[in-house]
Amino acid sequence: MSVLSVRNLALSIGGTPILHDVDLSVEAGEILGVVGESGSGKSLTALSIMQLLPRSAKWAGEIEVAGNSIGAMNEKALCKMRGRDVAMIFQEPMTALNPVHTIGHQIAETILIHNECSRAQASERAAALMHRVGLDPKKISPDRYPHELSGGQRQRVAIAMAIALRPKLLIADEPTTALDVTTQAQILDLLRNLVKQDRMGMIFITHDLAVISNLADKIAVMRHGEVVEAGPTDTVFREMRHDYTRALFSASAHVPKREAHINADGEPVLAVDEVVREYARPRKSLFQASRPFRAVDSVTLKIRPGENVGLVGESGCGKSTLARAILALDRLQGGKILLNGRVFSQAGAGPDMRQRAGVQVVFQDPYGSFNPRHTVRRLVAEPLYLIENAPAGAEREAKITRALEEVGLQASDADKYIHEFSGGQRQRIAIARALIIEPSLIVLDEAVSALDVSIRAQILDLLASLSTRLGVSYLFISHDLSVVRSITDRVMVMREGRIVEEGTTEEVFLAPKHAYTKMLIAATPVLKAPAEA
Repeated sequence: MSVLSVRNLALSIGGTPILHDVDLSVEAGEILGVVGESGSGKSLTALSIMQLLPRSAKWAGEIEVAGNSIGAMNEKALCKMRGRDVAMIFQEPMTALNPVHTIGHQIAETILIHNECSRAQASERAAALMHRVGLDPKKISPDRYPHELSGGQRQRVAIAMAIALRPKLLIADEPTTALDVTTQAQILDLLRNLVKQDRMGMIFITHDLAVISNLADKIAVMRHGEVVEAGPTDTVFREMRHDYTRALFSASAHVPKREAHINADGEPVLAVDEVVREYARPRKSLFQASRPFRAVDSVTLKIRPGENVGLVGESGCGKSTLARAILALDRLQGGKILLNGRVFSQAGAGPDMRQRAGVQVVFQDPYGSFNPRHTVRRLVAEPLYLIENAPAGAEREAKITRALEEVGLQASDADKYIHEFSGGQRQRIAIARALIIEPSLIVLDEAVSALDVSIRAQILDLLASLSTRLGVSYLFISHDLSVVRSITDRVMVMREGRIVEEGTTEEVFLAPKHAYTKMLIAATPVLKAPAEA
């Protein structure tokens, strides 16, 4: 039984063509994977099915959900269809959920809107739905608010809302992109089981071919608003008839070429010695103080000149807290941190400001780390204030130009604003800003996790090239183990504030010793080679 049929779908917004003759179909109990890069039309295809398009949008073609044509529906009928026949899970649950309502209220709201029942009955069904998606109401109270949950728990709440009325079609738009590998594996298993148990159809939208190769029954590859290749997943991955499909596969499996020049005998670029970082907890009572939460627990590590080191672990394990400590953005409660053999920060004392030029950072979201009102020239030049007798005039311009050209951009880009660039170009600008004062260490905090596979491959190639040519060391923080494996010399595994395993990258991946490391590697989706598909 077909739960979705899309034929000759065309979409334009404000007169600009977006989608062109898109054909899709989903059967009951079937998972369709829709893959492609940002701007390929994946999400707008989903929003066309849901009829959640902007006012200036015009569409043509045929869309049938559960045998009903949505073209003939008015807004009242469409509101009845959404949730009952088709539901959607969005990429970022924190923005999809209402922060001022409890999770129980938000799940129950879907039931109340579409069914004649009391609030008590809706709350009872909401609790049952929470249990079904792996949130035991006895442990995770329905009275909690979204900010009190982890990312994986919030996504489970969003799934509970979507399946509340047992829809015939479920659309999941990048639902696991921001999750760590173990949480991603749990969410994928949950969605797979829901499809099987309820015999619903599902469209799973992603740019991660490894996820799709292990999840979807069939696949549609989109580019520039068109479906360029479609068919059973095994067949598409085996034959890859379109050049774009082959390019996506190649980028997903890409390993950057790099010549490591590690100075094993030199002074470590970074030495972290028994570092402790704690946070105060709310008081249990007026007369009883709570014990502080130890986010980083006596961590010791070293990074040598020219060495790329990966730091992996689940959300909440302390990776980003350790990064903030290394960058001296947080005060330490124990231990000390040395940069190039000199104390940078230690317990009871702030950072040595004169050393800040020795370490720079590239964040996950380049757009969020830039001031949109400033030109690229000013943004890239920001770290120069850390240098005594900072260059001015022609010397300053030469440094800015050199930094931009090092990352593959042009000198003329300095006069543009950050909104004029793509995501990959913004990340290149972030790297240029980190490089301009020639630091010995760059901390990369999930620097490629939000990028498309082809852009990610380009940024990894750039980072590998810069490491080889400039001898800069990286601390590469990521939940994507495949990326860490492709670019690092050594890897450390962090759990509950401690380093539980470390070694050369290949040693850790091929022969992990700690049970937690084995679990992380087992949860990582593996892209099937064409011959295996």
